[in-house]
Amino acid sequence: MTQQQQLLFACIDNCCYFKLSGELRYTNASGMDDLVERLFASELNCQQLVVDLNDVSFMDSTYIGLLASLARFCQQQQLPRPTLFSTNSDVNELLYSLCLEQAFDIVQQATTAAIELSAVSTHDYSEQQHGQMILRAHQALITLNDKNKAAFQPVVDLLKQQLK
Repeated sequence: MTQQQQLLFACIDNCCYFKLSGELRYTNASGMDDLVERLFASELNCQQLVVDLNDVSFMDSTYIGLLASLARFCQQQQLPRPTLFSTNSDVNELLYSLCLEQAFDIVQQATTAAIELSAVSTHDYSEQQHGQMILRAHQALITLNDKNKAAFQPVVDLLKQQLK
């Protein structure tokens, strides 16, 4: 997968598949942010979500917040918890440290699904758009639990102040 293919996506039979790879940072998260926004705007007909993180080597808190947004979408729509596949011990440690197991069914095994996925490209975001995305992602993270709220509330408060 090239740098441009860090996010692959397909929606088949009302199931949305996300395959992520490489180093996932806020600087390359605009494509994922767009998909999350499309979910909440009901532009995608998803009754179930599957996320494959097996090829991810690093994720920053913004990207984890975007994952938390997927879980929040499922909760709001009263859908089953999303399934998250990850075999990378460093990534799993991060997911568990932020309590994502409370919102996802985490499966620590490889995936073999032969699904036709399409690359989702990143968009050029302005500084304001990046700030809004980072704010939304961290707001999703703090809604998961009190530990995340204590850790990320100062980030949310600062971003809100800066984005006025």
